[in-house]
Amino acid sequence: MGKSNRTAVYDYMKKRILIVEDDVEFGSLICEFLQSENFDTYYSDGGMELLQFIESFAPCLILIDRNLQGIDGLDIVKFIRKKGNEAPVIFITSLIDDAKVIEGLAMSDCEYLKKPFGLIELKMRIERCFQLKDAEKLFFSKKYYIPELLALKKDNQIINLSKSENSLLHLLFNNQEKVCSLELIISKVWGDSNLERINRVDVLINKLRVKLKGIPYIIENRKKVGYVLKKRD
Repeated sequence: MGKSNRTAVYDYMKKRILIVEDDVEFGSLICEFLQSENFDTYYSDGGMELLQFIESFAPCLILIDRNLQGIDGLDIVKFIRKKGNEAPVIFITSLIDDAKVIEGLAMSDCEYLKKPFGLIELKMRIERCFQLKDAEKLFFSKKYYIPELLALKKDNQIINLSKSENSLLHLLFNNQEKVCSLELIISKVWGDSNLERINRVDVLINKLRVKLKGIPYIIENRKKVGYVLKKRD
């Protein structure tokens, strides 16, 4: 147990998918396919190293077998949920016990993909999960952010944004939980590729952090890479 195909170096510009499957050949096949589709992946057969790396990898979606050696994949998902990660889950399994299937579906954002399945079907399921999650994030964010009015809403208070602040926040909200690179931010806010504007990005971020106080979103820094907007725990 404990094999993986990754070191602890992650590409935060891509959607991150955790794959937990004790059939190493099958798990590696899925991992290689998803990497070829431009996802960042971490593969584990369910060993202890998974629990050590899960927080730093911060998966956007989890593919996991229920029938792992010595442990139910559902228990791993419960552990991940306790750590505050609400990533959607696809159980990849041949499980036919109705009670266990219902137990898994009862958890939020969980579904099943029964073995055997094709890689194209897997890709379509993953894309659908991300589309639903993105729609959910957008719906929730509209309670607090009104881009067409250049404003944030906190209780009954309207907090005005400058044009530059609004451009940056709009970019971050449209890419929630995904790192926006410094280059992308500069391009969207100022319309050029002048990296000398990095200090101005820092100033804008600090202003937005002040205005987001009391609103359930936080802007996190990915050192020398960019920024990511996340819901507060």
